[in-house]
Amino acid sequence: MRKSFILAGVVMAAALGGLAITVPGPERDGVTRPETVRIAPGQIAFRPLGNFSRAGKASTPGVRQVEVPGFEIMKFQVSRAEYLACVADGACEDVGTGTGRYAQTMVNWADATAYAAWLTRQTGETWRLPSEAEWQRAAAERQGDAAPDEGELDPGTRMLSQYERGVLLRGSSSPALRPQGGFGENSLGLADLGGNVWEWTDGCMATGRLAADGSVEASEPYCGVRIAGGRHRAAVIDFVRDASVGGCAVGLPPDHLGFRLVRDTRAPRRP
Repeated sequence: MRKSFILAGVVMAAALGGLAITVPGPERDGVTRPETVRIAPGQIAFRPLGNFSRAGKASTPGVRQVEVPGFEIMKFQVSRAEYLACVADGACEDVGTGTGRYAQTMVNWADATAYAAWLTRQTGETWRLPSEAEWQRAAAERQGDAAPDEGELDPGTRMLSQYERGVLLRGSSSPALRPQGGFGENSLGLADLGGNVWEWTDGCMATGRLAADGSVEASEPYCGVRIAGGRHRAAVIDFVRDASVGGCAVGLPPDHLGFRLVRDTRAPRRP
């Protein structure tokens, strides 16, 4: 009782101070809840990713400030060992998982969603992929997608610009995987967000129309293409498991595709 009271006090103090805190994962029915980090509410500079036009010409949306409510997210990407437990239970597709404390890669958006549903059933808590805004907020300074205003570039020139920007952000980094934590932590205490494993989100590529000031006037999501967060954002076809050999809809493709989940305390438990 005393331990629970002290932990609750620490959580409250951190929340009031706008700090991120790490929450250990207790075991339930043989499944250990992943270690998570609480992210305080905050504001991000957000730019929708997709195909937009202004006055009949291809154009890039302006940046807008978005308020992101507080949430709780896994400290590490889902590991091979964690994913293998879902495969063994018959709830996840066997994608050549391997073992050990490396991020589970070679997963598509449906694989990540299936794992979230399985973990929800196993823990009695609601787990889901983060929204685009949540992922960017969690990434903090590791988010490198501050694109220049590409104005009214034609689609081909704009795609080339996005590709070149991706090369610049990635520098000469190696695609070799590292064990969990091998790429270090960001200022909020989340591990490996600056590494070479891009993470699926629930965000969708959008098609829309811009007003004269660059704000989004009308927009429709195209969820056959999902947004993956990494050193730069990538728009990847949802059934693709290895975008490095094809399947990236915009810009430079990710080295690897993996994921981490949000523990949603507001949503009802999924069946």
